[in-house]
Amino acid sequence: MIDDPHFGFILAAYLAGVVVFSSLLLWIILDYKKQKQLLATLEASGARRRSESNKR
Repeated sequence: MIDDPHFGFILAAYLAGVVVFSSLLLWIILDYKKQKQLLATLEASGARRRSESNKR
């Protein structure tokens, strides 16, 4: 398998895919934490969700 002339290309393609997927996953996790913090800041300042007004 390592003797295959395309082995380097295949390995590079898989590594690039792993890097892209890992980067996107990290970006999503960090953005989720940031959005959660921003929402908590808004709620602490008195802002409420629109869906909350229907419950009262």
